[in-house]
Amino acid sequence: MQKIDYNDVKDGFSVKQCREFAIFGALSDRAIEYLLTKGDIYQLEPKEELFQVGDRSDHFYVILQGPVAFYKFSDGNWAFLSDFQTGEQIGFVGMITLQPRVGWAYMDQGGVVLEISCDLFHEFQLKYAEDFSVLMINLVREISRNLIQVGDMLVDLTASKKDRAV
Repeated sequence: MQKIDYNDVKDGFSVKQCREFAIFGALSDRAIEYLLTKGDIYQLEPKEELFQVGDRSDHFYVILQGPVAFYKFSDGNWAFLSDFQTGEQIGFVGMITLQPRVGWAYMDQGGVVLEISCDLFHEFQLKYAEDFSVLMINLVREISRNLIQVGDMLVDLTASKKDRAV
């Protein structure tokens, strides 16, 4: 991961463009700009890793460009769960639950992410209380959609096992 300065990429990731991301929906321009300028922005090459199982979960990422593949690890098994897309977040659940990473995430085709640390998240809450509430709603909404997707995958898996048993 190569750290880049927001001023060097702000034409490609303006506040107006980022406003279209579900995670930033209904946030004020000032709040979005604060996160973009205070967070760490990284450029990643294709197949470059964001995190792996056991890493500390003291931050999460907003995907500014490019898909991120995520594989979950459990009891010695790996399963592909999702391709996270531009405008989505990855890693928030681990950060908020204070758990080490439970999977492996990598930038599938190369791209750019915004890293929001625990400290920045806390500072944002103090400085932009109203926007923080909206951000939390956006995060919970996205996580809820992911839960529905995982539930659908479980139903498909269970249904295919049942079909084989019949």
